[in-house]
Amino acid sequence: MRSHSDNNVDSPAAVVRSVFTRVFAGDVAPFATNPGLASLDKVFPGMLRAFPDFRAELKQQMVDGNRVASQWIFRGTHLGEFHGVPPTGKSVEFQNISICEVVEGRIVAYNSEIGALRLLMQIGALPFGAAKAGAEPALAR
Repeated sequence: MRSHSDNNVDSPAAVVRSVFTRVFAGDVAPFATNPGLASLDKVFPGMLRAFPDFRAELKQQMVDGNRVASQWIFRGTHLGEFHGVPPTGKSVEFQNISICEVVEGRIVAYNSEIGALRLLMQIGALPFGAAKAGAEPALAR
């Protein structure tokens, strides 16, 4: 396994970084050319509407053959409706772990787990989520 320091532009890790950098910036074009992202195409535009200042920081990336595992930290401000929760103006921070399969420079399979519980707690969508600001431990940096 290799870390994300691989700078070969044709490597699976570089493909994943390039595609997600574009997607996270609001560019929907990669959805058409990467068949593995069909499920993300259905949910991510709503995420950008709910968190218009959405930011993603790649923390680590591991490669095994043509599979790439990435850990991202997502941040943003809840300024739009999110799954029925009206905007709260609250800042959020949660992690995402994704695994992509890259074939011939395209993402053909994608699986992702986001910190949905943490996100919903931060916007007060869960009864036990009304934690005081700063009361939650920060994500590993």
